[in-house]
Amino acid sequence: MTESRKRRVAVVGLDHYHTTGWVESLELFADELEIVAIYESDETLRDGLAPRFYDPHLSARLSDQYRSTPRFGDLDPLIADARPDIALVTLPNVAAPAAIERLARAGVHLLVDKPGAPNRATAVQAFGIAEDAGVKVATGLIRRYGRGWQYARQLCQEGRPGRLLATDAVFVTSSPFVRDPANHIFSHELQGGGILLWLGIHDIDQLLWLTGERIVEIQAVSGHVNDAGIDVEDAMSLSFRYKSGAIGTMHCAYVLPRMMSEGYLALRGSNGSLSIQFDGSVRWIGPGNREDPVREETLTPTYAQLPGYGSMAPAVIRDLIRSIDEDRQPLANGNAVIAALGVIDAAYEAAETGKRVRVDWS
Repeated sequence: MTESRKRRVAVVGLDHYHTTGWVESLELFADELEIVAIYESDETLRDGLAPRFYDPHLSARLSDQYRSTPRFGDLDPLIADARPDIALVTLPNVAAPAAIERLARAGVHLLVDKPGAPNRATAVQAFGIAEDAGVKVATGLIRRYGRGWQYARQLCQEGRPGRLLATDAVFVTSSPFVRDPANHIFSHELQGGGILLWLGIHDIDQLLWLTGERIVEIQAVSGHVNDAGIDVEDAMSLSFRYKSGAIGTMHCAYVLPRMMSEGYLALRGSNGSLSIQFDGSVRWIGPGNREDPVREETLTPTYAQLPGYGSMAPAVIRDLIRSIDEDRQPLANGNAVIAALGVIDAAYEAAETGKRVRVDWS
């Protein structure tokens, strides 16, 4: 793409845990994309080019090159003056849907950090408006772009596991004390939920994407296990049933004493079992032959060490660019978020009521 045809990008929301990382990932596409405007409602943050809290793996603030970039405290003049082709939406979950709707109605394509909504209903409305407007939406469900996860998906599509019997998933990460209890990812008012909505959504999306099945009913228990004074859950365990009759379990928690994450996701089938570790490595165990009755395969992918929000963020951005050029939906689109949020809504209801809850797929 020539210099004159670079797509114009607006950063919508500075006060987000991942904004600086996404911006640095966008900078990797300097030949195709140009950041032309920044929106942030908080004047202090807007002037400082920095969020209140940020992932320690990412930069603390945007670089000084954005000192001359036009900054706005309202979206309407940004849309009118900057004329963006694409917007990076990194806003709290409760604020993101309204911004998505305004940008979509203006014909702006969207890169939305997950989930971009506090619940299924608001996601259905916001992403529905985007679809009606014909704009493309790529979301931060970045595991879909990892080599290991895509290999696991290929095994499932080939039918290697056989009939699905069970799934299990664990995702644990640094505690609220490590991340700071004042961090607004722990604010129900801003986010609408805790670890299930912020991080557990990755496992739920993968369970749905890999199995190709719907989760139809769910039981759950949630807790505030750290006594950190936050008003969202910091630990949650789920058990659920798929439409086929297979069952699954899932556990996620902010419990580790330093900035790190670990876990795995596994699918158990009638013909074999596959598991994916947090680093994306895959292990397959299945039937062999008479001499070697058990067959085992492993894939340990390597990822390029790139600036920004990890090695998979550029793949999301590249997919969004290509989806615009090819007039198709990105791999991790708004519908993927809607599906995962339907399961999350049911899980929160189940945890609150202590009852088994059906998942809304209408």
